[in-house]
Amino acid sequence: METGKSNSREAILETAIRLFSKQGYHGTGLNQILKESGAPKGSLYYYFPNGKEELALECIKLIRRDMISHLLELKVKHSDPVDFMRTFVLNLADTIDTSLSECIIPFGFWVSSETSAVSDTMRDACLDAFGMFKQTIAGKFAESGIAQERTDEIAELLIYLIEGAIIMTNVERQSRALRRVAENLPLIFRE
Repeated sequence: METGKSNSREAILETAIRLFSKQGYHGTGLNQILKESGAPKGSLYYYFPNGKEELALECIKLIRRDMISHLLELKVKHSDPVDFMRTFVLNLADTIDTSLSECIIPFGFWVSSETSAVSDTMRDACLDAFGMFKQTIAGKFAESGIAQERTDEIAELLIYLIEGAIIMTNVERQSRALRRVAENLPLIFRE
């Protein structure tokens, strides 16, 4: 029976992430999440007693965990920082290409622009997610011999580029902007 319960929680989280990414926080209702997840009605408040905000916080944590896990895998596989970042950006472009039939709201938009206005708790979760993203990227750069005073700066710049490219990918309905970022990464590391 426990397996069914955890499957309901996972189904709710996966559905919420998909809908938040497609429709945004404010455009997604709890009834829609329940309906599309197939989870029993009472299970949402069983797992997330504080409702939609708690559910969104768990989604942010899950996305953050998956993103950091992916970055850590790439960190081991690629010794060169340009190859590391290029692979990350191209993987992101490929993922977006497979789901272009659905407009995806960039992580940075729905978790920071939209949800951080809901509460300080959600804003703090967004800051934490972006901070860990930046720290993981900067760590790879430091390991690669890039001067410590530049690692955070470069990592931050890359996050800005990636998030902006994701916005353009949605507008253009193609991954061209992300692929351009990947193609031009050597320019950032030239110095």
